[in-house]
Amino acid sequence: MKKTNKFISTLLRVLRPGAVWSVLLFLLGGAAVIFVLVTERGESVIGYISYVLSAYALTSIIVSFPKMKADTKEFIKTNKHINRVKRYVYENKYGNLLVTDVSLRVKITLYASLGINLIYSGLKLFSAFYYSSFWFGAEAVFYIVLSGIRFILLRNLRKNKGDEKRELLTYRFCGYLLFAMNAALTGIVYQTIHHGMGYEYPGLIIYAAAIFAFFCFTDAIIDIVKFRKYKSPILSAVKVIKLAAALVSMFSLQIAMFASFNEDNVILERIMNSVTGGLICCAIFAMAVLMVVQSFNRLKNIQS
Repeated sequence: MKKTNKFISTLLRVLRPGAVWSVLLFLLGGAAVIFVLVTERGESVIGYISYVLSAYALTSIIVSFPKMKADTKEFIKTNKHINRVKRYVYENKYGNLLVTDVSLRVKITLYASLGINLIYSGLKLFSAFYYSSFWFGAEAVFYIVLSGIRFILLRNLRKNKGDEKRELLTYRFCGYLLFAMNAALTGIVYQTIHHGMGYEYPGLIIYAAAIFAFFCFTDAIIDIVKFRKYKSPILSAVKVIKLAAALVSMFSLQIAMFASFNEDNVILERIMNSVTGGLICCAIFAMAVLMVVQSFNRLKNIQS
């Protein structure tokens, strides 16, 4: 028993070298992998060392995360410079409103994402007609529906705040629209698997796309945890739609990664795109079903 405990404590010391070292190793491992991929040295000794280093760094970050989170909270709580900034923000009228008003922050996020989605869906729709492409057409439908959902949420967030029945009706309607969005996504997945359609980013843009995709996914997960305490159906719909869009971003990243770094193994690419695309479609379908069922049950309770 003592040997087992000693082994576990030694392993934890190895996997938790400290917050600073964990972050430095993560940055070094990421830089090493990018260097290996850009210089096409994946099969060399340097390539294998970079893979091991990046795997160790990622494991270290994951294992150290709870302690890093607690240390960061303590640092923010006790640091006098940060507390001075916090006091200034809370004493400022607009800063206080931004920090304390959850619905305002959601509105700002919805406005920004709605604008981006409208531009993106317009470009995809133009490309669909110009190239007579089913691929671009499916993408256009996906982003048009996504824009429509975000517009409806934004409109109802302003009009029906506090009206639970109206919010539940909006929540249910967004669930129905999520089915339509999932149908368009299914068309994208089908085109990816059977016709080899996809994305290919030039140069180092693929790494910027990867950072953006992981940021969106992490942000969506954080919002789900953060907004869980709020009982507003509109806020629940916002976080569901945000997660669905983040999942699609991760799938798009996978397609682009295969197009950039896997030119030979077509079978592996098809299998991975089938599995990931199928799982994401099933996950979004399940979220849509959950939204519709939850809204029906809660509306029934209100009426009875």
